[in-house]
Amino acid sequence: MTLSLQDVLEDPARTRRVLQDGLFGVVCDRALAPRCGGLVLDMSFAPMPELAAAGYHTERARVSVRPDGPIYAFPLGPERAWRHRYPSPLGQQLGHLAGPLCLWYPQDPRSLRWEWDDGLEQYVTRVYRHVFYEEYYRREGHWPVEDAPHGDPLTGAHPIRSSFMRREVHRWAS
Repeated sequence: MTLSLQDVLEDPARTRRVLQDGLFGVVCDRALAPRCGGLVLDMSFAPMPELAAAGYHTERARVSVRPDGPIYAFPLGPERAWRHRYPSPLGQQLGHLAGPLCLWYPQDPRSLRWEWDDGLEQYVTRVYRHVFYEEYYRREGHWPVEDAPHGDPLTGAHPIRSSFMRREVHRWAS
């Protein structure tokens, strides 16, 4: 079963339970239903045992779901550099407060993008993976997997450079 937008909005308590019980290392610290609708989930992500052994610490993020469907993830915690994060609409001085994470390129093939049909669990899994990739980047100076290009390509779509990712696009499109 996957958590749909309707599931998330109608039963935040169940959403928290499903995420915590079904996803490794995910703790929903708080769920807040703002007056304007939607849902805000503050989450903690425990590192995989191998990462914990290498000195990685728990990461935190906020997932904000608007009642009409758009969803955003924001890192929480101390101000740090982020490789894949949109600029903040609040400006550079407050950028660490409001710039959402860039989890996929909107023009990517469907098999590489998240949509509500995939369920909230898959979105949270992307956030989990992303915050640890970012920490890896800060430590090692390179992204741990094929790094997605950013910005609009001059023509067509961004190329998928590795044969592995090309196979994955076809595998997930089936």
